Amino acid sequence: MRSVAIACAVAVGAIGLGVGAASAQSGPIDPAVKNVKKVKAPKDCSNVPGVTDTEIKIGTIAPLTGQASGSGFFPQIVDGEEARINAANASGELGKRKITLVKVDDKGDTAQNVSGAQQLVEQDKVFAILSQSAAGTGSAQYLNQKGIPVVGWQLGMDVYGKYTNFFGFQNANAADIKSNYTTRNGEVMSKIGGKNIALIGSNQGNSAIFIEQIADGIKRVGKGMKVVYKSTDVPVGTTEFGSYAQQIKDSGADAMYTGLDTTSNIALINALKQAGASVTHIILPAGYDPRVLGLAAFDQAYLGIEFKPLETTPAPKGIADFKAQMTQYKPENPINQSAAVGWLSANTMIEGIKAAGVNCPTQKAFINNLRLEKNYTADGFFDPIDFQYVFNKPFQCVYYVQILNKQFVPAFEGKPVCGDLIKNDKLIAGSTPTTVAGAATTTTAAK
Repeated sequence: MRSVAIACAVAVGAIGLGVGAASAQSGPIDPAVKNVKKVKAPKDCSNVPGVTDTEIKIGTIAPLTGQASGSGFFPQIVDGEEARINAANASGELGKRKITLVKVDDKGDTAQNVSGAQQLVEQDKVFAILSQSAAGTGSAQYLNQKGIPVVGWQLGMDVYGKYTNFFGFQNANAADIKSNYTTRNGEVMSKIGGKNIALIGSNQGNSAIFIEQIADGIKRVGKGMKVVYKSTDVPVGTTEFGSYAQQIKDSGADAMYTGLDTTSNIALINALKQAGASVTHIILPAGYDPRVLGLAAFDQAYLGIEFKPLETTPAPKGIADFKAQMTQYKPENPINQSAAVGWLSANTMIEGIKAAGVNCPTQKAFINNLRLEKNYTADGFFDPIDFQYVFNKPFQCVYYVQILNKQFVPAFEGKPVCGDLIKNDKLIAGSTPTTVAGAATTTTAAK
């Protein structure tokens, strides 16, 4: 479902993308990772790809140029990776070895993603790869066959539930994303007071799947909610929303959940205002970036994020370190969702190297030992997760912020909103994690 970000990335001006997980600990361990055994570090590292006495070479693949770069969103993810790696190198976190980052620009193209992965593995001889591209499904099977550890932002891709060498920076995904999801989106809509709900997504990527799952979640949650309007035919890049706005007004909707990019959301909400629609509860999948705070269209809207709000006080160590190191190493960058995704991806990569053994890390030890790690929080960036449990599961919990008075304010007292699992289209009642958010303290969103 996070792959609504795929559609966001292709629109010029898109700033923020997708939502993800805060926690996902319900259900049995998937058989593919149930019997994983810890691997001991060997004494000799001379034949480990990408590892020398002084270096660990890591590759990163992302759309760094072109429309798929999200007008700088994905390059900022790589900046976040570099900030975390620079901090590790400066402190000697991995002992005598320093990380070297080799960048590949796949432009969001599947063929270039495959060739980029082959270049990193066969020519650059990297130890592992940070994957930050919606085209990452192209190279996934190849990287799995080669036994390359992969860490990244899972972007709704099913490969994070298929291949055991793939790690989301904390969550994973289901191998069958169409039939395995949660009721979380229905729960959060209920919490903000939505009753008659409009759902609108694009005609590209998994946006339509995302919208259908929200509709199903609303139906299963009930609580007096109903979907009064649904569309998944919006062409990517559209800025003319007059007809959509009129249809939403005519439906009597008082709430809206979109699967659109930031630029389209601005145009849509402005069109709703011009049409005189009374849509007062809005949830957006995009925009957690300080550059949107001045946009009147987003005032009081809710945004979902995959980690604790950066405004959390007191700040957990992980968030405090992220802000400090971004200021030191990337002062020109806004401290936003994209940089945090990069930081967390690199942090999980470093965690995997430590799990493999800093004296002599191997790729097999990285994959097995990180999978066995429990209660990982990235120093408090999110609730504890176990990498065994999250494999091949949809994420159940998401944090939210609300834009109020040109500020991001943690919603629901900073606690995540969770939902029950839906497995193979069947609801698993009572599977919601126990630590969940209460009702919203502010129940209206942008008009």
